[in-house]
Amino acid sequence: MQNQTLKNIEIIAINDHSSDKSLNILIELAKNDKRIRIVNNDKNRGLLYSRAMGILSSSGEYLWNIDPDDELESNNALKFLYKKAKITKADIISFNIRRKDFNQIVKCRYINEVIKQPKLFNSIFNNDNKMIDFFIWNKLIKKELFMKAYKFFEKYIYMWKWNFHEDLVWSILVNKFAKSKMCLDKLVYIYNNNNDSLMNNQNNRIQFQNIIYLHEMYKKIFSSKKDEKYLFAEYFKLINIINLKMGYLLLINDDKLKKYFIMTFQYLIDNYNCTIEQKNYIKNITNLIKEKK
Repeated sequence: MQNQTLKNIEIIAINDHSSDKSLNILIELAKNDKRIRIVNNDKNRGLLYSRAMGILSSSGEYLWNIDPDDELESNNALKFLYKKAKITKADIISFNIRRKDFNQIVKCRYINEVIKQPKLFNSIFNNDNKMIDFFIWNKLIKKELFMKAYKFFEKYIYMWKWNFHEDLVWSILVNKFAKSKMCLDKLVYIYNNNNDSLMNNQNNRIQFQNIIYLHEMYKKIFSSKKDEKYLFAEYFKLINIINLKMGYLLLINDDKLKKYFIMTFQYLIDNYNCTIEQKNYIKNITNLIKEKK
């Protein structure tokens, strides 16, 4: 970010109570670059809290969330996106990414047009009802949208230590609150799948705990009577995606993993049975639970 041609920016670095030399590196960088502001958490609080602290510490009109192990396609990226935001006056400027792990370009839907609701919310899915754009880091987003999302988190899950797919809920919320979005057919962001990252080092129990978090959050996000009907249709798609993820985890030949799966699914049946549409799926998993008891 320091090499971006758009110079009038603030760079907010969140140190989540690291145990290595990360804080010392940030302090040295900040000595020579007054744009860098360090937020140092008092203890390890996880991604959800850390991202929120970055948002609260910012003063800009637009915010861009960038993970530390990823890259930008060029030094003109921020200048280009900000110019597009000012011209279109869109709440969100979305763009293509390259995933190094799959050597794949992930594109937005509704390219090169300013879209509004309900098309806007639907843009995070493809025609097969699969999520193609749940990332929070491939978007330049108005701070006011992040603040609306933060108020939701503050009310419901502020102190949860959520390290797995929390960006998915941020993205869903800002897409829900936004009134306009511009989807650019331009590669801007390079995603590196770091084997040492938090996402790749979650233990099984944490993965299933976050599945429960997702169910609970979706139920709260889409529970308002003021919401349009199209949001409820997308809600069931999201629930089905989570169920599919659980099914993949169950295929792993690991008794402990299956134990956590059964615990999680039993919790969901007891509390959110109404949100799961596939009756045969529930029947099969319920039989598995009985066999394991």
